Amino acid sequence: MQNQLPIVAIVGRPNVGKSSIFNRIAADARLNSTHRKQIAVVNDTPGVTRDRNYATVGWNDKHFTIVDTGGIDVDPDDPLIDNVQLQVDQALAEASLILFVVDSRTGIMPHDNVVADKLRASGKQILLVANKADSVKIEMDTAEFYALGLEAPVLTSCVQNIGIHQLLDEVAEILPDTEETQETSTAPIKIAIVGRPNVGKSSLLNNLLGEERMIVDNRPGTTRDAINIRFEYQNIPFELVDTAGMRRKSAIKDKLESATVQSAIHSIRQSDIAALVLDVTQEVAQQDKTIANFIARHGKASVLVLNKWDLVEKDNTTHGEFIQHIEAQVPQIDYVPKIFVSAITGQRVTKILDVALEVYREYCTRIPTPALNDLLLELRNAHPPPRVKGTRPALKYITQVETKPPTFLIFGRNTQRIRPPYTAYLVNNIRSVFGFNGTPIRIFYRRN
Repeated sequence: MQNQLPIVAIVGRPNVGKSSIFNRIAADARLNSTHRKQIAVVNDTPGVTRDRNYATVGWNDKHFTIVDTGGIDVDPDDPLIDNVQLQVDQALAEASLILFVVDSRTGIMPHDNVVADKLRASGKQILLVANKADSVKIEMDTAEFYALGLEAPVLTSCVQNIGIHQLLDEVAEILPDTEETQETSTAPIKIAIVGRPNVGKSSLLNNLLGEERMIVDNRPGTTRDAINIRFEYQNIPFELVDTAGMRRKSAIKDKLESATVQSAIHSIRQSDIAALVLDVTQEVAQQDKTIANFIARHGKASVLVLNKWDLVEKDNTTHGEFIQHIEAQVPQIDYVPKIFVSAITGQRVTKILDVALEVYREYCTRIPTPALNDLLLELRNAHPPPRVKGTRPALKYITQVETKPPTFLIFGRNTQRIRPPYTAYLVNNIRSVFGFNGTPIRIFYRRN
């Protein structure tokens, strides 16, 4: 992580409320946030959190990074859970302070003693947090936690929002003084990596970062939270968001998966660019088209990442045939650049960032009004709008009113009679003359 702020890691066995505490802290102390929002997916199922999840926060003039981790399993018999433990170990290694979360309802469990031994061996400063202290009786029964050999626990209840501010006070007391970061002076280019399950999104992100930052497993549904990771590329700040695989709505059978998909949808809405990942060893599915529609409908710039290209047998015509096939299957984003990559070999992976940067610049482009009106005059003379019910619309004037996405307003008479094919004609010619590679173009009309 490039962020040099002190890191506070939230750890503990599964299902003690670590992600709930993370969300509460992020909501109450998140820097430069105008509204509360849940960052980590929370569910009663143990093991929901797998990857590390970060948020930069501030409290009592102290600034630090809070990191949510998966539950520590002392005897994992699943390679996926083993990878979760590796993520926890990495969080512990970089942490300045550890919040060791236990469940005040259940009291000390055997796993808690093992976790406590592991944390003490790390040599890091530890704050014990007894979560789910929802009643006076529970508060009175927390004396047993002294047996863990740590200081008195801070009692919290995320449901009732009790004790979080006291916990933040103690964290701020322990951490060294820091200067406020300048990360908000230059907003990063935010790229959401989206697609169906198991197309290689997390592998791509790991390859881009040059580290095993995300857990990768052959089983679909490994990634659950939308994980935001900031870094710099060519001295330009980027924020990558690895999202859960998005299956069609009818295939979602439980609330946990529904929550992860909603998190992915939110990430697309908040992004500048959506990188839609397809597996070239599989046919384009209806869900791929649905995601592409969602991206275009919400006005997001995008790149199409065609992963697992190393697994395709090729000749001189393969690349062109794939391009034609993809454009025929997903015509709604035919303006989007297509990048053939391999997350396993690293082939052309960094090109994703190079192309995303070009697309972002197009996304932010503003065209001078005189140049637009010269083009409008040329287009309407070549092909005036067709008559509708005996009346021909007259287009008088065009101006660009927004960027991100580029949005144009055309003034004229009877503009309500303009039909979609003519708007498509205008959009295609605007794109042909001014570019806007990878970004949707919107046109609105107003009667003069």
